[in-house]
Amino acid sequence: MKNRLKYISIIVCSSLFLTINVSALSEKQILPVNNSSFDDIDIVEMINSVNESKVLYYYQNLMKFGVRYTGTSNCTMAGDWIYNEFEQIGLNVEFHEWNFEKYKSKNVVATIPGKDFSSNAIFILCAHYDTFKISPGANDDGSGIVAVLCIAEILSKYSFNHTIKFIAFSGEEVGTYGSFTYARDAYNRNENIVAVLNLDIIGYADTSEGGKILRFFHEEPSTWIADFAKTISSKYIDINDMNIENLPNYPGADNQAFVDYGYDGVWIAQHDPNQVGHSKNDTLEHINLTYQIKATKLMLAILTELAIKPINIQVILRTPLKGMGYFNDNPFIELPFAKYYWQRLRGITIAFGRPTAKAEVICKEKVRYVIFTIDDTFIFWDDTPPYEWKIQGKFYPLIGRHTLKVYAYSETGEMHIDQMDIIFLTLSYQYGKW
Repeated sequence: MKNRLKYISIIVCSSLFLTINVSALSEKQILPVNNSSFDDIDIVEMINSVNESKVLYYYQNLMKFGVRYTGTSNCTMAGDWIYNEFEQIGLNVEFHEWNFEKYKSKNVVATIPGKDFSSNAIFILCAHYDTFKISPGANDDGSGIVAVLCIAEILSKYSFNHTIKFIAFSGEEVGTYGSFTYARDAYNRNENIVAVLNLDIIGYADTSEGGKILRFFHEEPSTWIADFAKTISSKYIDINDMNIENLPNYPGADNQAFVDYGYDGVWIAQHDPNQVGHSKNDTLEHINLTYQIKATKLMLAILTELAIKPINIQVILRTPLKGMGYFNDNPFIELPFAKYYWQRLRGITIAFGRPTAKAEVICKEKVRYVIFTIDDTFIFWDDTPPYEWKIQGKFYPLIGRHTLKVYAYSETGEMHIDQMDIIFLTLSYQYGKW
């Protein structure tokens, strides 16, 4: 087995020099903002519920634990405190325990179940409560945890179409291990996570321009989240003067593990540089409460608007499975690349031969057809479930890294895309044809 893993690792590293495509779900169609079916939700009132006393309460209590490096008693106690806060505001809460490399810790997960029983969609608002090994972590990432707790407290009084999960991760500063294990486990449970909003360093601004901007870092398939956020920021600009800036992806944050397992996710951070990051000076005195409050208000509005929108069509690639090695249709090994998050190897799929792509379509009306492509080349379409396709190239044999996409269209013209990257290690050949 060790020799086999070594052989696969060598081949994969060589293949990465070939054509590289982004791995993730693609854009989701979100309907125009309209709260008509949720008259009991006054988002302006919810936004105005975020105030300095609430923010300071969470900051001051979190900072009592000092440096919260993963694996230390301080980190464990901070996780217990977060659990108790979620519990006191009346949310269903649980620990997600993880053990990876030399670290062992717990994520804290609180849930508001969706009230639309026809929807299994999940929206995640998250941050990390661990810190760098010498830092008390007020901004990195106490600011994110404070926002998550504030928003959870306010939203706990309401119900929404779709499920909302508030997650406090540990293990971010040692390799994003807490978020990785959670994303992997959620993928293995077939959870329908539509969007991950990861708050990490949102507590400081030192320029007038920066004080009005929140940054969304993402890959192309998650662009729809940033675009939606821009719409919401404009909607509430008169009461919360803050805009969204759309930037390219940064792979070192907690949303990345979800992206690697096929979910859409963004890293959300302040505009101005974090001058005290990863240092002993990352204390409450260096937090700009005005900026923190504005960022928290905007994220509350964005999450609420997402959670009340109907989702009319989704397509999900169910196979090939992510993070697995395949021989034709047989997944025979879980690939050993979980810690290589900077190399974008988490969740990668490797195929010997021709696996079958299987797509599930969730649609509130009739599905018109489903289209499969390789590297954006139309190859196969189907109008009858189950939607399946034996993967192969159209004009060339598949070798190296390629992007598989599936498109689903409804009768009224709505469309949704899912995609994944696969590294093919053998030429696809059948019945004398490539």
